[in-house]
Amino acid sequence: MLELVQEIGAAAGVAAGVGVALLSALHVSQAREVKRLRECAVPQEPVISPPRRSDTRIGTRAVVVALVGLLVLAYGVTQLVGDDSNRAQVNDDIGLPKKPKRAAVKPGTVTVAVLNGTTVPGLAAALRDELAAAGFKEGTIDTYSDQQLATSVVQYAPGRQAEAKAVSRNLGITEREPVSTDSRALVGDATVIVIAGADKAP
Repeated sequence: MLELVQEIGAAAGVAAGVGVALLSALHVSQAREVKRLRECAVPQEPVISPPRRSDTRIGTRAVVVALVGLLVLAYGVTQLVGDDSNRAQVNDDIGLPKKPKRAAVKPGTVTVAVLNGTTVPGLAAALRDELAAAGFKEGTIDTYSDQQLATSVVQYAPGRQAEAKAVSRNLGITEREPVSTDSRALVGDATVIVIAGADKAP
């Protein structure tokens, strides 16, 4: 949505720049035409006099408007052709806050317990071995209270969503939820709990 708003804003900037440039050109041409008509309407002997302030102001104002129009046009073009990295650099230059980068999860700091939610023997141990091979710390293995679980789920302790996401990605499990009271009673201090369902059975 933000990218769409930026693109629309850039396009509007280009259109505004073109419009201002055209108006500036028309303004200058009209000012010259009015001056010429004034000189023709009242014939008199040529008198050399310094330029009037009003004419000077008109010329200066036209130059300023034209410069502003060109600046707006240039900004719009850069927004249209610029990529995300350029926009990020601009935000950095003008002091806009950056999105905080999340630290990568280190498997060796995550203790994962595995509960068997099926009647398939050895399923929890097999999943724990798979996680251990990926570097995660081995937690408790036990049988879950519900052994008719169809879909596996990864549960996480408060503030451990990133660790749970890393575990679920490693095992190919999409379901994640906060740790339940039943699970906590079985696994002790594990920060992430995998409850194996029938979808992980061989």
